[in-house]
Amino acid sequence: MARILLTGARGFIGAAVLRRLRTDGHEVVALTSGRERGDGEWRQLDLLQAGEDEIARLVEEERITHCLHSAWYTNHSDYLVAEVNRDWVRASLRLEAGFRAGGGRRFAGLGTCLEYDQQAPGGRLSERSTPLRPETLYARCKASLFEALAERGGDFAWARVFFVYGPGDRPGRLIPFILEGLAKGERVAARFGGLRRDYVHVDDLAGQLSRIAFAPVQGAINTGTGDAARLADIFALAGEMAGRPDLVEVNDRTGAGEAAVIEADMERFRSEVGDPGARPLRHGLAELMA
Repeated sequence: MARILLTGARGFIGAAVLRRLRTDGHEVVALTSGRERGDGEWRQLDLLQAGEDEIARLVEEERITHCLHSAWYTNHSDYLVAEVNRDWVRASLRLEAGFRAGGGRRFAGLGTCLEYDQQAPGGRLSERSTPLRPETLYARCKASLFEALAERGGDFAWARVFFVYGPGDRPGRLIPFILEGLAKGERVAARFGGLRRDYVHVDDLAGQLSRIAFAPVQGAINTGTGDAARLADIFALAGEMAGRPDLVEVNDRTGAGEAAVIEADMERFRSEVGDPGARPLRHGLAELMA
């Protein structure tokens, strides 16, 4: 029977993945660098400090067959530039090596749409045809990790994550900013309302990641909806649903240096995994407001 090791299980995405894996009936061992949790199977392990041998022993003792690696540094204020990104590359390589040494079979990691060339024509980013051109330290570290793991070979998938929203999202990110402002009766304004971004609900993303972890797909694969929304439309929709359209200020600006469109090409996911199962943005926003 498959038994999966989940890293980053206390994070925004990781917690949703943990819920989904358990709902789908998978046996999960969740890692935490803090105290072991009492609910389900948690193990304490600091990946930034752990060596390959320690990881291998854990994998062997727990009879781990799969690993879904979602742990990373995600502080919204500086994750794009923080030097700790380099530490996470090294820790992730040790994790994969220890996982293989302990008898693990399939390793899946989380990448980012920011690995791609953001100025690619049309903004529809494809695993098969869009070149990689990471511009931030975070994105460069993710891309270098992907390339290193791909070179090592073995049963390996790399899920490129686009834009995520949903319960547990961090204050200051776009959709929490909009909803919190409206809830307080404050005006909310889109800085660059003409930009289009592919936003997926975190629970739908968790479903995609759970399926990727156990699918035969190899290498990079996009996660998302395949339908990038205009930021101005997200603001306007939220204002309409909150009954306060008067509080919303929108525009069609795109901003110099900003990619006009960042949208996931989901054709590979559909052909090799299945229907992405992404809910419409209106439904996701309604659930958050409720």
